[in-house]
Amino acid sequence: MSEGVTDRAKPVTTDVEPAPLGPDSVAWSVFGDLTFVLGASRRLLIDVGHPIVAAGVSEFSVFESDPYGRADRTLNMIMGVVYGQEEALATARRLRDLHKHFKGQYPDGSRWSALNPEAFHWVHASLVHGVYTQQKLLGRGWKPGEVEQFYQEMRQVGRMYGVREQDMPVDWDSFCVWFDEMAATELARSEVSDRVLAVVAGPKPPPMIPVLRIPVVWNHTVRPVAGATLTLITAGLLPPHLRELFGVPWSRSREIAFDTLAAISRTVLPRLPRFVRLVPPARRALRQAR
Repeated sequence: MSEGVTDRAKPVTTDVEPAPLGPDSVAWSVFGDLTFVLGASRRLLIDVGHPIVAAGVSEFSVFESDPYGRADRTLNMIMGVVYGQEEALATARRLRDLHKHFKGQYPDGSRWSALNPEAFHWVHASLVHGVYTQQKLLGRGWKPGEVEQFYQEMRQVGRMYGVREQDMPVDWDSFCVWFDEMAATELARSEVSDRVLAVVAGPKPPPMIPVLRIPVVWNHTVRPVAGATLTLITAGLLPPHLRELFGVPWSRSREIAFDTLAAISRTVLPRLPRFVRLVPPARRALRQAR
């Protein structure tokens, strides 16, 4: 694996600048619903399986000290690229510029950069694969032809924030083969992935609900249930070989519990009114598009 800063990706230069997505895209119909929130921990865990991403998260991320702030900023940034229309390209450039500052050295003196082409693409790929998986298992599922169209739209999104054209497999089937090979050969369990799982199992109280910040309320009632549920969802969304790689507990009873939870999610979420089912940035975009 190439990890040198000299291999950093350069902005894609093509004759035609990638066009922002619009209301008629598949991504607009699936990307911004509540399954995106439910799949957040799974995506982060797969992200940090890549050694370069793990180094960046360890040194620069506040996922432990400010998990809700980090999640909110990440949500607004990526939703701004997918749903931003006129502002999407500017948001994509800000996202890439933000990553220019994430670089450093390993203990052996070798250097790493968040804009290493493989690592930068891996985070995008984890997002694409995560949205597919969470929509399949927790959401409304996929209609015939939608997955390929969604993938091509997300290649467009990747180009917007600088993933190189040649790094992205040309179609969904090729992407799946490549993703599975990367997961089998390049990912590793680390102290960072263990820390991610610890945050999932022992979440902090959400700051927007004051009563939950009362220690006795959170620590002895809500936190154990929330942690167990988030851990179950994260484990259930992972492929079996990645559960084993990251040391995520799994059993027949957990499988039954996840299947039950997933069936409830697939039944309830698609039937919610759209303004309830969508995260706020997606909701605002659809309102503005109308």
